[in-house]
Amino acid sequence: MQKLSKVLFLFTLSLTLFLSYNLSKASAAAVGQQLNSPESGWTRYSANSSFLKYISGWYHDTDEKAKIAYSGAKTGGTGELEYNFKGTGLRILTAVNYSYSKKVAVSIDGNVEYFSPHNASVRDYNYNILVYEKNDLEMGVHQVKMWTVEPSTNTLGNDYRLYSIDVIGELTHEEPNTEDPGTGEPTGPEDPTIPEEPSDPEPNGDRAILVITMVNGLEKEYDLSLSEVNSFIDWYDAKDAGSGSSKFAIDKHNNNIGPFKSRIDYVIFNNILTFEVNAYN
Repeated sequence: MQKLSKVLFLFTLSLTLFLSYNLSKASAAAVGQQLNSPESGWTRYSANSSFLKYISGWYHDTDEKAKIAYSGAKTGGTGELEYNFKGTGLRILTAVNYSYSKKVAVSIDGNVEYFSPHNASVRDYNYNILVYEKNDLEMGVHQVKMWTVEPSTNTLGNDYRLYSIDVIGELTHEEPNTEDPGTGEPTGPEDPTIPEEPSDPEPNGDRAILVITMVNGLEKEYDLSLSEVNSFIDWYDAKDAGSGSSKFAIDKHNNNIGPFKSRIDYVIFNNILTFEVNAYN
């Protein structure tokens, strides 16, 4: 009798744990749902958190209907945003609307994915809609970057509204640690030999094709005079050293000028992955 009671107790306990686990999975929020407050295990940070570094193309306001702060990505801007979090999960909550951008990039430690705050059936403003979720990351400090890939064509001036960031863990000003946590030194059997960084060679020729590869994989190509290319390189080196403007104007001259008097491309420093110079006479 006691043996039967023990078997029944273990069966009941197993069934309870099984049902609890599956119910918790079933009740977890899904992308597209509204989350007015963070779920258990998640910590919420509003759009005006001091941990968020807005780089370009943003304005800040308060939603009178929801009575909470939001940050709006301006149409025509880059919508660049950076922050670090220490933990294993990330959620991004925005408004969704028929007029918003269809493609926004989010990079976690250099791995780029995309979300969309666009919803053709939504005409009114809403808030705290879960538009992106990443789970099961390795415990540690992760670097997150966001930017608008496809700007909205609406006349209201917004690509989208950011309301909240939810994390399993915490936002932090710490930087990701790429060193060996045991010694604080680069991993390896021997101390590395760090060669002197060579100076950038000057392009040799009368003109050059400047090819700029952006962080989203897009390539931009310009046929320029050598002095224009050197001006670009001087700007890039100065900005890389921490001074100068965040953008550089490149005159496209008569290339595909169409009906316009001139065409100027404004290249954003933080959007540049690499560039190459192909000089010719």
